[in-house]
Amino acid sequence: MKKSLLKIVALASISFLSAGNVSAQTPLKDNIAANIGGTRFVITAPSSITGIKKVTIATWGAAASPTITNAPIEKAYDTLAAAALLNNTGSYPSLTGKFALVYRGGGINFTDKVIRCQAAGAVGVIIVNNIPGDPIAMGAVPTTYTTTIPVVMVSDVDGNAINSAVKSSPAGTVKLTLGTWNTGGTHDLGIMDAYQATPHAMNIPLHQLMGSAGTEAFKHYIGGAVANYGTATETAITVTDSVFWTPTSGTKSFLTKNSYTIPSISVADSIKFGFGSGTYSLTPPTTTGKYDHKYTLSYDSTDDFPQDNVATLTQNVTDSIYCKGNYDFVNARPSISLGIRPGTATPTTFIMGNTFYIKNKGFSAEKIQFSLSHDVDPTLVSSISVTANIYKWVDGDGGDKDSVIQSGELVGVGTAGKIFNTADSSGKTITLKVLDFKDPSSTTKRVFLNADTWYFVAVEVPAPLFIGVDKSVNFFTRSYAQWVNAGSIPGKSVWETPTALVTTDILTFNTTATNVAAPFPFSGNAFFIDSSFYDRFNEISSVALIMSKSPTSILNYTNTNNIGTAKIYPNPSTQGSVTVDVALTQKSNKVVYRLTDILGRTLYSEVHNDVLKEKFEINTSQYANGTYYIMIITDNGLDNKKITIQN
Repeated sequence: MKKSLLKIVALASISFLSAGNVSAQTPLKDNIAANIGGTRFVITAPSSITGIKKVTIATWGAAASPTITNAPIEKAYDTLAAAALLNNTGSYPSLTGKFALVYRGGGINFTDKVIRCQAAGAVGVIIVNNIPGDPIAMGAVPTTYTTTIPVVMVSDVDGNAINSAVKSSPAGTVKLTLGTWNTGGTHDLGIMDAYQATPHAMNIPLHQLMGSAGTEAFKHYIGGAVANYGTATETAITVTDSVFWTPTSGTKSFLTKNSYTIPSISVADSIKFGFGSGTYSLTPPTTTGKYDHKYTLSYDSTDDFPQDNVATLTQNVTDSIYCKGNYDFVNARPSISLGIRPGTATPTTFIMGNTFYIKNKGFSAEKIQFSLSHDVDPTLVSSISVTANIYKWVDGDGGDKDSVIQSGELVGVGTAGKIFNTADSSGKTITLKVLDFKDPSSTTKRVFLNADTWYFVAVEVPAPLFIGVDKSVNFFTRSYAQWVNAGSIPGKSVWETPTALVTTDILTFNTTATNVAAPFPFSGNAFFIDSSFYDRFNEISSVALIMSKSPTSILNYTNTNNIGTAKIYPNPSTQGSVTVDVALTQKSNKVVYRLTDILGRTLYSEVHNDVLKEKFEINTSQYANGTYYIMIITDNGLDNKKITIQN
């Protein structure tokens, strides 16, 4: 059956609109090659560091096609590529015909680094991550130059090893091979580590896991993708997921292992998914720590490049952080791989967010974290303001009980917002305090979340800003595994599909007030890989929900959001307009007034400057009868006034 325009899938990460009708019972295939698919990066010399290295590929760089074989690596004169490179002067060898090795950081964007290496004659660029951990996806920054060479990022560990080898070896003796699919191996399978089935969230508070054994949302699925990079058909492939637990203060211990099998992968197929039957649950922990899912691959042949036959996925059990994607604990922010926004038919605002399952009651939503960026303005001031809302979702309440979010099934419970100032630099983490949706000016109300309930945490992003996403994980495989095991599981609200089902373009979709306009389209990302067709839906919204550590301390809770008084009249509005009468406690440089529907989606907004007291009218004649809110966002906080329109 086809889903109507008014419905969207219950999303693990709300990302993209599909291009046309798609059955709600069958998840779309994902564009896995757009992430890590067929591109291999192999150090071929010296022997001390040879092997496949984990990399991310800059999609804005040139493709490594045909394969680049045994290309020499040379260190850039300026290791940060902060200025024009002086290679081929003094004792610094030329970059001509070589891959340039540079480091991330220094306040220089990726594109500028690459352009300087390209101008110095480099045929490719290796960027070394400047912080511990895996390489990240590299977003492009608009420039007047065109990048014509391939660009990869390696981890700090691999990059430092390459750097040491370059410094200690004769010029031109450290070499790499970079290519799509086969890079010289006959028997060469690899785990696609970003496409193993994920847990419900990569970071979850301990207080939500306690007593959750057997809970549908927290069950684990077995499944993932394996790629054939060699020239031979392989058989009897098994991937084993061994789960380990490490408490915050303690030692690692083995918990369990499960596996999935793939009977064969021919060279023509290149990528295949395998799935285990059923699900498994882990005994809930009693302390914070982390689960490591170590995936190991085996098959009938001896692998020529065994380095990618092992991959590890980590889920952190925290004291307060709920996040679908990874979390950067060093910088206290959701992990950001890149920023995205609608590529075509850009609406005034777009909404992205995640769904979270709350198992245990008595805990409150305290903060929402996310990152926004601008491709021109180093600050966000020109975009005025941002809002974020938390919606309670009850499947079947005002719609079909079908595990699909419908507008009638959502109720706003929490809200947050701010007006940007010069301190809000592009790419900086934004942390907003969660206030009561209906009464944000209350000094005592806290947003407590119900047990056994799904919540949708959504950021309404003003155009033309980008929202940060985590490209290193996705929920396609989990969604697909759920479907393989049990279909969409109507009424259980657990089908965490990473795409939306709509039947029209985004502009038409956004003009219908009853739609939940959360996803948006990226065109041109679907293509063929050998005999398989893939669509790109693999970015996960980097939106984190910070929950209360002290759920019973409501008497000590202080809300500093008292902005003053605001009156809306007449209410109900029966004459086609309402008067807004505000008296702020202190002058606000800007005040944003938004007329929103009951879900908090902006229908109309206007900005006033230098406000202390003012009175003005808002035209309500064009809106259908019903319940709405007028949100008032000031430099010092916000308020939400409920109104009824009766035209």
